[in-house]
Amino acid sequence: MDYSELENILKMNTTSEKHILNSLSLFNKNTLTYKEIITILDPILHYKIENNLLILNDNMVLLPDENVTISKHHRYIRVPDHKHNFIELIYVYSGSCTQTINGSTIELKTGEVCLLDTNVIHSIEAASKNDIIINCLMRKDYFDTSFFSRLSSNNLISNFLVNAIYQSKSHNNYIVFHSGNNYKLMRFMQDLMCEYYENSICSNEIINCYIILIFSELLKVYQNQTNELAITNKKDCTHSIADILEYIENNYSTATLTSTADHFHFHPNYLSSLIKKTTGKSYKDIIQEHKLKKACSLLKNTDITIEEISSEIGYNNLNFFYKKFKSLYGVTPSEYRKINTNLYT
Repeated sequence: MDYSELENILKMNTTSEKHILNSLSLFNKNTLTYKEIITILDPILHYKIENNLLILNDNMVLLPDENVTISKHHRYIRVPDHKHNFIELIYVYSGSCTQTINGSTIELKTGEVCLLDTNVIHSIEAASKNDIIINCLMRKDYFDTSFFSRLSSNNLISNFLVNAIYQSKSHNNYIVFHSGNNYKLMRFMQDLMCEYYENSICSNEIINCYIILIFSELLKVYQNQTNELAITNKKDCTHSIADILEYIENNYSTATLTSTADHFHFHPNYLSSLIKKTTGKSYKDIIQEHKLKKACSLLKNTDITIEEISSEIGYNNLNFFYKKFKSLYGVTPSEYRKINTNLYT
């Protein structure tokens, strides 16, 4: 798919937009009530309604095996206050986008981006025919420590994502990137959309690469911004958690709680509490997950014995290894190897 084909797809009215236009003809669109908006939107977006708030979860908009989905925002109708449990990247392909986040009105222009935390309450004004707004929706699970490592220098973004993924109470974060003149970002977004709509071989891997490029470019935009950065972020001790998670991933085979605490000049008790507070997991749990992830790789890609794999990742007790592996993955190491070997035979 080339850029002209992409533009034709984005400009034409989708089935959902045709439905909206037909439905609006039945109402006075200048005085739509909340109930009328729901009547029009519900068959399209499958919203739930709780306390006059529209609720959307990732299972409604992403396929079971899908971590990222790209869609064009529905034009012609205002979307009232709503929230969702996934991370959203809003990109204005053309025209503009006006939304209200935490009571503040934010207007994005062509080429600009807004990154939204999970469960942020926001509304979006009706987009006109020339307003092409792209929504990139990403599950929280998509962002693991490997993703953070690839963005290790992007402290603003990585800390934002850590907060979105692990914090469960205060979700009022958003970042606006004034990237209207950024040609590289525009091309990355176009390439991402082309790949998504074309759905060619290895599309998932290619899309993952474009997501990394986009987030990296957004960091450059942020660093060059001298003002007008809209960010709301509760100040707490999560400022270094992305670096800590990266360190653990790179040193899990030898690192201890004490050595990790020493590396970051923390008391071990403080580090243990910080990790538990921000991730919901203990230091030991995180180390164990990295070891078992390494075991998965060895099971899939080598023919060394399971006993050797257990020893390789630091488990000298084979029965303990089997117990922990099955607890996390639901199958034994030998069953896991058989399943994944069959995929390639």
